Amino acid sequence: MRLAAGVIESSFERFRDCGNGARECVVYLSGPLDDPELVDRVDHPRHNASAHGYDVDGAWLTDYFPSLTSERRKVRMQVHTHPGSTFHSSRDDSLALVYVPGFFSLVIPNFALGKPGLDGSFLAVLDKTGRWRELDPMNELEIG
Repeated sequence: MRLAAGVIESSFERFRDCGNGARECVVYLSGPLDDPELVDRVDHPRHNASAHGYDVDGAWLTDYFPSLTSERRKVRMQVHTHPGSTFHSSRDDSLALVYVPGFFSLVIPNFALGKPGLDGSFLAVLDKTGRWRELDPMNELEIG
């Protein structure tokens, strides 16, 4: 998957503004339907968060999916922060935005207070059996 220039930096900026180094934060990365390998936009949902989780506002989601359809876009990845090291928790497994094979979930360590990038991150993909499988983010994600 190709992440357009600025997507990672914009995500980290949102994480820092939203989480203040004390709470988890989440963004959704989307791309145009006609280019299935491209992610070129960061969508920051309205949500509540603590140091150990977040909950996205249902009304925001109700508006989000139709807007993607009308703009001919698809959400391809959820990205969120963890307070320390990264892994895909059982909460992450059960509260993903969508459950479609090929959907990615990226976890950023230390509330994204480090240098913007993939160092220390954890990437999972939903496979055809409905299980989350770990992938190497350095091999799977190309930053533009």
